[in-house]
Amino acid sequence: MATNISKLKSTKGAPPPADDAKDVIEANPRTDDKAPLRPLQVRIPETVFAEFSEQAGREFGFTHGAKKQLFLRMWEAYKAQNMNS
Repeated sequence: MATNISKLKSTKGAPPPADDAKDVIEANPRTDDKAPLRPLQVRIPETVFAEFSEQAGREFGFTHGAKKQLFLRMWEAYKAQNMNS
C-alpha cells in the first residue's frame, strides 16, 4: 500500500488520518477477569528462560503476556492431571 503524502501538505501540523487503522480496542486479547494480580518471581537458568520464552511466542505470538499465558495453561494442565490422580 503506497502512502499518499499529499495529505501532509494540507493538515497544518496535524498527522494525516489513518487510512485503514485496525481497531486496537476491539482486538484487545485481554480477558475481563478482574481478579487481583500478584507477581510470581523465580530464578531459572538463562537457557530455560530462553526456551520458555520461545515456546510462549510460538504458542501465543511474540507479544506482551505470552509467557503469562503459557504459565497459566501449564498450571491448568497440572491441576487437571493431579485432580485425576
